[in-house]
Amino acid sequence: MCPTVGMRIMLTYLLALTLPVAATALLYARYEYRKRGKLTFLGLALLCAMLFVPNLVIEFATTYAMPTTLLDGMGVMVGIVGIVLCLRGVIAFRSLPKVLCLDPGELAEAGPYRWSRNPQYVGWFLFLLGFALNDWSIWCLGALLVVLISLHFLVLIEEEHLRRIFGSQYVEFCRRTPRYLGWGPLRLTSS
Repeated sequence: MCPTVGMRIMLTYLLALTLPVAATALLYARYEYRKRGKLTFLGLALLCAMLFVPNLVIEFATTYAMPTTLLDGMGVMVGIVGIVLCLRGVIAFRSLPKVLCLDPGELAEAGPYRWSRNPQYVGWFLFLLGFALNDWSIWCLGALLVVLISLHFLVLIEEEHLRRIFGSQYVEFCRRTPRYLGWGPLRLTSS
């Protein structure tokens, strides 16, 4: 897809908007986790905006069509795997307040949390990557980079909070479970 001048201006604006939105959301989440021990509705709304604005870039930079190439087909498969992983992570929480970061609940170690400390974020990124593979562009790459970097910083903020909440139980979970993805000999991890 070759965007028109107006579309390129809008994509540039949306992509530029992702940076201050992400920075504000991340700083506010860190503040709330440190001061309140949980997110308020405002903190949750800011994090949703952090994830939504790059999605707009991908949405406007892509066209909808049935997969016709191998890359399109791979994108569909990656997207399906990503959304399934994300939803399995949500289901493993078994608590809406926990899903919304309003209550830490119990430490989730079952289901996809056996292979990743952050299956919801890995799944969300794979879903967006799959969507972007269907109509690759520089706009999609920019949005994916913003999402990837934003999610990594959010993970670091949440890890600090979870160490305070769960203590040695979380430290042990971190020792045996990769941050992002891994099982068997394949482990993409960082402590």
